[in-house]
Amino acid sequence: MIQKGLEGVKICESSICFLDGVNGKLYYRGIPVEELAEKSSFEETAYLLWYGKLPTKNELEKFKEKMVEYRDLSDKAVTILHHLPRNLHYIDVLKIFLSIHGSTDGVDEDLKEKAIKIASVFPTILAYYYRYSRSEEPIKPRKDLSHVENFYYMMFGEKNGKVHLLESAFILLMEQDINASTFAALVIASTLSDLYSCIVGALGALKGPLHGGASEKVPPMLEEIESEDRVEEYVQKCLREKKKIMGFGHRVYKTYDPRAVYLKKVLQGHFPNSKLFKIASKLEDYIVSNRIKNIFPNVDLYSSILFEEFGFPRNMFTALFATARVVGWTAHVIEYVSDNKLIRPTSEYVGSLDVKYIPIERRDEDG
Repeated sequence: MIQKGLEGVKICESSICFLDGVNGKLYYRGIPVEELAEKSSFEETAYLLWYGKLPTKNELEKFKEKMVEYRDLSDKAVTILHHLPRNLHYIDVLKIFLSIHGSTDGVDEDLKEKAIKIASVFPTILAYYYRYSRSEEPIKPRKDLSHVENFYYMMFGEKNGKVHLLESAFILLMEQDINASTFAALVIASTLSDLYSCIVGALGALKGPLHGGASEKVPPMLEEIESEDRVEEYVQKCLREKKKIMGFGHRVYKTYDPRAVYLKKVLQGHFPNSKLFKIASKLEDYIVSNRIKNIFPNVDLYSSILFEEFGFPRNMFTALFATARVVGWTAHVIEYVSDNKLIRPTSEYVGSLDVKYIPIERRDEDG
């Protein structure tokens, strides 16, 4: 039987993540994701996904030092950056730099070490390009700041007392089972290609508006709605025109996305006067209470508003997603290749057979 889009098809066994779509639950290595978002750090959660356990204090300190060590770009890489057009999509910037890194990096290194190296440099690539695109001087990484604190500092040249909220969002986005981008990475990994190629492929999948690219479409949609009292009018217009409502619906969750629930509370507690948040809340209330298409908010609805409040450019939102998800991608690649099998699905052929070859001088426009 054909499972279009491979819906419900299990391609491997994994101990990294459990997504309960019926009950709206998400677990990393058995720990509820909300608990990690509230109590953990980016580095600790990354360690958990890569190594399968929470680190001891000593292990975490050494791990943090390693991530700091890999933070910066070489002078040669910065020179390349300064020759790029200034209006590229940030996902494309990541793809360019990872391709360069992958072509010069050795192949004998431990996969976990490569994963740490890749994840550590993502924020630097984005921050350097952001400042270059605005004709501003780049800000070098600081060794005394955490992964997320340093990212914010390199972007904007200052600290932010609410950066822990951004860190919580990154933790929530870090992993999500075998989604489209993770599957893309695994297909490439199954050929025993290098880890950089796997991540470049995952970035290409994430960029699509049916996946991570949806987060960039949410704020313009909310601005189009304009005010809370125009929500019903907008939704009915979308239904008539069969237009997708961004930030709602999920391939697996059949109820509330727990990440959206958590981020909504974050916004309520820290950015309650945000105009976009007020419209998004009203939109959620209307869609859910009226059971429209039986859809619920997904993580894009509220993560995009949080990114907006922190001042990130909208065409970076998907890349922010990737800055977190690179941990999950690499964790799955490491796990899959430890018991590797080439991923090679098939199709059900529905075309003609034994068709005659017609010489070109006798062919009409239909061949």
